[in-house]
Amino acid sequence: MAEVAADILTGFLGSGKTTLLKHVLEHGLDGRRVAVIMNEIGDLGIDGQVISGLKAVEEMVELSNGCICCSVGTQFTLAIREILQRARPHLVVVEATGIAEPGPLVAQVRESGLALDAVITVVDAEHVLRTLKESRVSGEQIAEADFLVLNKLDLVDAKAARRAERELRLRNPRAIIFRTEHGRVDTDLLFGTSVGRVRAELRALAERGGHGHNHLEDEEVQAFSYQGEPTERFERRRFERLLARLPREIWRAKGIVHFAGEDSPCMFNFTCGRWEIDWFRPPEGIVVGSQAVFIGRRAERRRQRILGALARARAGAPRGLLARLRSLPATAPEARPEPTLDE
Repeated sequence: MAEVAADILTGFLGSGKTTLLKHVLEHGLDGRRVAVIMNEIGDLGIDGQVISGLKAVEEMVELSNGCICCSVGTQFTLAIREILQRARPHLVVVEATGIAEPGPLVAQVRESGLALDAVITVVDAEHVLRTLKESRVSGEQIAEADFLVLNKLDLVDAKAARRAERELRLRNPRAIIFRTEHGRVDTDLLFGTSVGRVRAELRALAERGGHGHNHLEDEEVQAFSYQGEPTERFERRRFERLLARLPREIWRAKGIVHFAGEDSPCMFNFTCGRWEIDWFRPPEGIVVGSQAVFIGRRAERRRQRILGALARARAGAPRGLLARLRSLPATAPEARPEPTLDE
């Protein structure tokens, strides 16, 4: 089940989670099979009625009369099993109630066997400062996020918007902040299944020679990939150190990697500074080499440095100064290796 990704959509009451989810399901997931789990405190699933009729939703399960982070744990596990058996989705989106603590929910997702893709927290720009004073949970939702969606900017002036964003950065300097009105997020990078769409748009842009409108180009979103030989192996500690040191401009990285001394390949997922590595079972009879894609703002500027770090993370690769000297291009003896991502 770890091959099925899960995104957690959280945010305090009234922040606009369902509106954002509806917009993304209608515009951003490229025909992938999506299952939705919605949590309501009361016994009427009003938000579920908004989502259930959308064509993009393969399966929807509502968990009512309790907060998903504490009182409905067994229901959650059963819901996951039911969804995976019936819908076989590419992605599971969990929309938590506005007062849910994200930490326990993250643990439940992992315990259910799903691969956590991202925690997405929607924030009401108009009321966030007041909410933070009155609710401990709202602060936890912000601190736990990989992506922060500062919503309802149409309701505040520029000064209030800057104040709200400054507060978000103080509470979570790791997260990437997207600014929006009415939940209309202009990027496909929030949800895990959109990575293929991002790469397709970038390829199409390159084929056009960079001409024409493209929101990824407007946001300076770039991607590059890595493809290793089937026999290639990495040292796990070096690879984990590489992930921990990826620059802030890299928002997402994911792929398959073979580690020395381990029989099965692993799948890794990096999102805004948080990363996980899980076992990966390739289709029977298929040999999969190490491969990865890196996506972020102006990611091309970091390509050579990251590829060099990957080379140094291979099993048997030289370490320290020798590794850095060998990574220098032969045609540029005056160049100096950059300090980040080095061992």
